[in-house]
Amino acid sequence: MILLVLAPLFWISKHFGWFTLDILALVPFGLIVAVRLLRYLLRTVLWSLRNRLLVVYVLIGILPIFLIVVLVGAAAWALTSELAIYVATSSLDRQLAMIADTADVLHNLPAGQRQAAIPKMLELMRSRAPEVVISVKDSTGVHRYPPDAPVTRFAPGWKTARGLVALDGDFYGWAHLVDEQEEITVIRPLTPEFVSNLVPSLGVIRLYETRGQLERHEEGKEGQEVTVSIHDKQNFSVQPSKKPVAGKIPPAMNRLDIAVPWYSTYQHSDLDHPDDPHPAVLEVDTRPSAVLATIFTGTDSLRGVLVWLIAGTAILFLLMEVVAAGVGFALAARVTGTVNALYEGTRRIIYGDFRHRIPVRSRDQVGELTQSFNQMTDNLERLLVVEKEKERLETELEIAREVQSQLYPKQMPPTKGLRLTVECDPARMVSGDYYDYQVIPPGRLAFAIGDVAGKGISAALLMATLQAALRAQVNQYAESGVKGDALDAADLVAKLNRQIYANTAPEKYATFFFALYDNATQVLTYTNAGHLPPLLIRNGAAIPLEVNGTVVGAFPFSKYEESKLQLQPGDLLVCYTDGITEPENAYGEMFGEQRLIEMVIKNAHQDSLVIIRTVMEAVKNWTGTPELQDDMTLLVARHGEART
Repeated sequence: MILLVLAPLFWISKHFGWFTLDILALVPFGLIVAVRLLRYLLRTVLWSLRNRLLVVYVLIGILPIFLIVVLVGAAAWALTSELAIYVATSSLDRQLAMIADTADVLHNLPAGQRQAAIPKMLELMRSRAPEVVISVKDSTGVHRYPPDAPVTRFAPGWKTARGLVALDGDFYGWAHLVDEQEEITVIRPLTPEFVSNLVPSLGVIRLYETRGQLERHEEGKEGQEVTVSIHDKQNFSVQPSKKPVAGKIPPAMNRLDIAVPWYSTYQHSDLDHPDDPHPAVLEVDTRPSAVLATIFTGTDSLRGVLVWLIAGTAILFLLMEVVAAGVGFALAARVTGTVNALYEGTRRIIYGDFRHRIPVRSRDQVGELTQSFNQMTDNLERLLVVEKEKERLETELEIAREVQSQLYPKQMPPTKGLRLTVECDPARMVSGDYYDYQVIPPGRLAFAIGDVAGKGISAALLMATLQAALRAQVNQYAESGVKGDALDAADLVAKLNRQIYANTAPEKYATFFFALYDNATQVLTYTNAGHLPPLLIRNGAAIPLEVNGTVVGAFPFSKYEESKLQLQPGDLLVCYTDGITEPENAYGEMFGEQRLIEMVIKNAHQDSLVIIRTVMEAVKNWTGTPELQDDMTLLVARHGEART
């Protein structure tokens, strides 16, 4: 897509020269490509923790070291070049100062003494500068020393000046003093050989001419005036001399002793243009060792100590960096290796492989993390086994709950005079509470409620045993045709006690209340074997029934009695288990029998099912927890007109 857009732009720019159009087209596409590349790197390369740590290590550890090395190298380069330029410039300044001092001395001498002093001064100067030329113009005429020296052409407009000048690409050091009576000129050619040997041990030194954008008129070969155009002095071009240059760069002391070229400008003027000063270029090609040798001449031992100190520090720094890099990469590899192993381990756990273990290779926090992962895997494997066993038990409990629900009676007995309503709310899937009722012809109703010690499966099994034993005995009386008044409640409970004791463990027992109601006489005969006393609600008051004996299943020879109660219209008999009165709130206070009595009396006019559910909801609110502390069973028998 990008190529399809850029191709026409390139064709247009190629044929019409619209380079700016290319730039404007490339910049936004370049930004788009850069952003997409960055996003790709973030999604792929930096996805791995190992790559992220390596990038962080490079940014924090290696990149600063690299920048420091670059900075030190650049600083060393700049320092070496600046020192070399300083040494070369200082030497050139001294040469030019010597020429200027000579001119000043001659200018200050009286004219009569000057003729005698010039040969001596010239002889002294030529020992160090053999090409020097002295020109004196005064009232006696023009004198040149030495007399056979060539005439140096320069423009007549020069006034007092000194320093560096150029003519036809050649450089000169000169001093030109002008006053009303005389004119003194001292000039010396600065040949490439001389410039290169300004500092013999430094390296190669060159002077380059620069030219500006001026129009200079010169005579051609035929005497015609020729206009020469040259560059502007702000954008000058360097034109090195074509003459060979003496000297060479000193040999390298080591691999780090590289050649360092550098440039500086030196102000000068053309002899043909006195009012046009512009810079020349001073080039110095040298090495750090040559600069140090020039600066520390005569102090070899100090220079050697300094060099070795710098080299030793650099080597030590490099070794420390190598060691730090090795340690950093090792730590990063250890951490990322462990993380990768944990990642692989978690992937295996996701697919159900709980036997996978990660080798513990260290005793640090990373090793502890690996060991914790292995322990977690062990726990998960055990929990998986427990969970499977729990699922199996829950399935069996569900079956047991369904079986137990089949044991409870499904419909209310169709009797006149006494109407039963009962509800059981187990604390677990199965309950240890028991209730049952059965019609015994003609016109009699037997009902019972019990509470097996404990909760869960064991209590549910004992409840089933109790239910089977009770029904067996009641059915025995009903099928034998014995009259109802011959059914002794106390004798039935005693037989039931012996049967439970004989077929269950010694520590298993149950509280039990059994009652027999006769429609004809409206008399309730009952035996209470250690169960919580049922409450008779009559005329707004609660009357607890008697307890006729101990629990069933605990002792084989327990004796039981029976009691009789004449029921009146409007009586309300409430039978309950300890799951109603004994649950505690957050402060350890039980719900209690008194609260039960108050709630039943308050709602006695309500339907029996409403009374039961109101009481159970109050008990749950009292505990403040969604889980029941015990099985709750509540049976309400209302005496009055029966439903058909």
